[in-house]
Amino acid sequence: MKNTAAVNLHTYRKLLAVPLWLIAPMLLSLLILLFFAPAGLAEDGPPPPAIAARSAIMINADTGQVLMSVNPDEHLAMASTTKMMTALLIIENCKDLNAQVTTSQRAAEIGESSIFLQAGEKLTVTEMLNGMLIQSGNDAAIALAEYEAGTVENFAEQMNRRAAQLGMTNTHFTNSHGLDEPNHFTSAADFAILGRELMKHPEIREIVKRTEYNIPWPGQPYPRTLITHLHLMETYPFINGIKTGFTDAAGQCVVVSAGKNGVNLILSYLGGPSLGERDTDVLNMLQYGFDNFREQTVITQGAETASIDVPFYYNKKLSLAAESSLTRVVCIKDKIEQKLVLPQELHLPIHKGDRIGLVEVQDNGKFMGSSYLIATEDFADPGMGERVGYYVKSAFGFLLSAIKPG
Repeated sequence: MKNTAAVNLHTYRKLLAVPLWLIAPMLLSLLILLFFAPAGLAEDGPPPPAIAARSAIMINADTGQVLMSVNPDEHLAMASTTKMMTALLIIENCKDLNAQVTTSQRAAEIGESSIFLQAGEKLTVTEMLNGMLIQSGNDAAIALAEYEAGTVENFAEQMNRRAAQLGMTNTHFTNSHGLDEPNHFTSAADFAILGRELMKHPEIREIVKRTEYNIPWPGQPYPRTLITHLHLMETYPFINGIKTGFTDAAGQCVVVSAGKNGVNLILSYLGGPSLGERDTDVLNMLQYGFDNFREQTVITQGAETASIDVPFYYNKKLSLAAESSLTRVVCIKDKIEQKLVLPQELHLPIHKGDRIGLVEVQDNGKFMGSSYLIATEDFADPGMGERVGYYVKSAFGFLLSAIKPG
């Protein structure tokens, strides 16, 4: 039968009803409950790059951990990056992405960035999403909002409710497209949250990674060709979306998703002074992220991680190994520690492969994951003669240590 030793850090029990002086050495060894062993030391990295934007932040897309930020909570206009929330509500709520969306007069007349929809023109929800996210069509954003909520104003209320649910405390929407309006604002930190949530949807990931895409153009002998505004994707394949934006009030804005060597980043950038400076800043920030995050095996399967005294086996320790591996993306500046949780007592017999304790990994005190610790060898349950022999050896060793000259 396999060992089922409980991991219990608070309850003390005796192994046997025997005189304390006979088992003192064993009790002393079993009182060691927690061990801390560093799995990786904090490393000093280069300082974050200087940027020209009014506000920016970059996070680990998998965990949400912040790698760098500049004025991340400042209220700023967001331009067409607004369309991320429009896309999120559509992809979360629309039950049929092939449903037809009819373009209203209001949508057709919005102007600015457009896919040139005509009043009464119909496209599917998916085609409208492509037009909105790839070529930043304001007309498509209004058509989708009216399809979902009846009016842009009703849809803006839904946008604000969803923002509140996501913890976007520095955001307020008044429209679905992002043209400047009073009380339409966000923060870089909030839009990093939004970008991370949006990229959880495979349909959205498929759309925003496209640099060029054709959708129907009713009444024309050729398709409507959509060209991405996130032109960095054409040169840097590690960039896989999400959305750009620009107005006079907002300046250059972009939320970027990027991944390389197992490291996935979300970058949110608001209020850049020029397109060239925005692109330079984005590339410098991403390089900083890739240089400072790495995929690391923080627990290695089979690695001997701890040892523990075995009752009734004089001067014998049981080596414990990790049952499984654990790989995480970590920041090189962080201190990764292993916390070993071991039982106060072992129940013999022990069989190789028995689960004896746990190894937990913490990143600057935050739990990352764990693995069971398993026995690497067998220990039989000793008979009465072996137990008596153990007590004699323990007592003899204790006496020798007491009378040994100092």
